[in-house]
Amino acid sequence: MDMFLSFTALLVLLFSTEQGVASERSPRSNTPSFIQISLTVPVHITVNATAIDLEPPKNQTQLTGLVQEILGVNSPASSLQVGSTPLTRSYNIAGDLFVPNDWETRGSGVLELAVHGSTLDRFYWLIGGAGSEFNYVESAIASGNAIFIFDRLGCGQSTKPDGIKEVQVPVHVAVIEALQSGIHTEDLVANRGDVVDGLILTGFSADITAVALANAGLDFMIASQADPSKFGTLNNAYVTPSSRIGVQQGFFFFPEFPQSTLDFVIQNTGLATLGEMLTRSQSISKPAIGFTTPVLVVTGRNDATECGGDCERPFNGTSDNLLEATQSLFPLASAFETFMPNLTGH
Repeated sequence: MDMFLSFTALLVLLFSTEQGVASERSPRSNTPSFIQISLTVPVHITVNATAIDLEPPKNQTQLTGLVQEILGVNSPASSLQVGSTPLTRSYNIAGDLFVPNDWETRGSGVLELAVHGSTLDRFYWLIGGAGSEFNYVESAIASGNAIFIFDRLGCGQSTKPDGIKEVQVPVHVAVIEALQSGIHTEDLVANRGDVVDGLILTGFSADITAVALANAGLDFMIASQADPSKFGTLNNAYVTPSSRIGVQQGFFFFPEFPQSTLDFVIQNTGLATLGEMLTRSQSISKPAIGFTTPVLVVTGRNDATECGGDCERPFNGTSDNLLEATQSLFPLASAFETFMPNLTGH
């Protein structure tokens, strides 16, 4: 589930003081020139992490069996969570800040903080590269917004700690909050909804019945074995999709995408961890009762992962469609809207 949020201009001033490399660019005719600053942001956290009674699998056969169990109807995920344990750590989070020239005087005054989904990294927001119609960063800049994209903990160029004890939902929440008490996923919004100006959730619905099937289709492989040159130093708690077919089935809706977009996603396929899989339910287990600002849910009508291919169908007889049903997760939001683009996947 991919998420990004709008914040005030004050956060840009904080991020732009971090050590980084700046360059000025203007990639396409309808995008104003902008400054790009590459950052490595140190974060320090103290959190109650979930204690998980599990060791990394010894081989691929064991991993496949474990994933099969986790995604099954009698998943052992909750029984493997055996309480909590205090965790104090320091990590480095890699990212890029894009600021339109004259943003403070002629721009929108909005800073978007973009959080990519699982098995991806920050380059998800740059699909197709400069000039691509699918490059979200350039679209944000063209709207006058600044945007900060970053690699989540355990992904891309950010720190990759223990994939069971540390790369898990509670630690993601703490790390993202530490970036500036407000770079969010739905996990953090559920716990600290008072620190955002607005939330846009993409690839999200109230029905998770198809999620296990979509994830099973990715054919997770031990990352260090799938790509030794890229992931060879990681332990076996780090996994990556091995099925190009599964990625297409879970994320795309044929034939409504260019081949180059699928190729880009395959070439930039990243990581997931067993810790994330086992704590995933924590992020959607309760309404975000502290969230009182606007919410927009944007999910493709044909999203196979979140809707089983049909987001228009009613949900439990209480909502017109699966997107409208998510309003119950934000009972105090000042405004709630949904947008369901047609002929669109995850």
